Amino acid sequence: MTEEIKDISDFENENESESAGLEVEENLEAQEIIDENQEMLKKLDELQKDLKEQEERFLRLAAEYDNYRKRSEKDRISAYNDGKAKTVAEILSIADCIERAIEASGDADAEYQKGLRMLSEQFDASLGRMGVESFGCVGDGFDPELHNAISHIESDEVGENVIAQIFQKGYKMGDKIIRHAMVSVAN
Repeated sequence: MTEEIKDISDFENENESESAGLEVEENLEAQEIIDENQEMLKKLDELQKDLKEQEERFLRLAAEYDNYRKRSEKDRISAYNDGKAKTVAEILSIADCIERAIEASGDADAEYQKGLRMLSEQFDASLGRMGVESFGCVGDGFDPELHNAISHIESDEVGENVIAQIFQKGYKMGDKIIRHAMVSVAN
């Protein structure tokens, strides 16, 4: 019986040794898995950080492109309008000549005067189709943003800072002044 107990005791010791060895092996494998997981988590964090940086770069680049596109469109429209305004400014002398011809045709034939008025109306209509408006009429209030005062007169017939005489009409296209009106201001 003692021998049986000894055999059982040896068996248990062997089992305990094997169990302890298995436990150590399992602990080592578990530690390796934990270490691998920690490394993978570090790599994942780095990759997520890189992804976030790339997303921020992309968003900045997209915003810069959108701003560039808007600025380019605005510049294109501005260049077109500036070119249009310069062209109109060059042909305004024709409108001035037509007006002078109408003023000087006081004693001329009625058909001749009618032809000049029709020419003036047609020219004004063409300017209107291009978005050009004339401004500066006798009796309007003087606005230094729109009018150039080249003389000053005293008059009881018109109020203070009122246009008394027009020497040259002003023209604008939208909010852009193409040519200021040259006027005489009363009082």
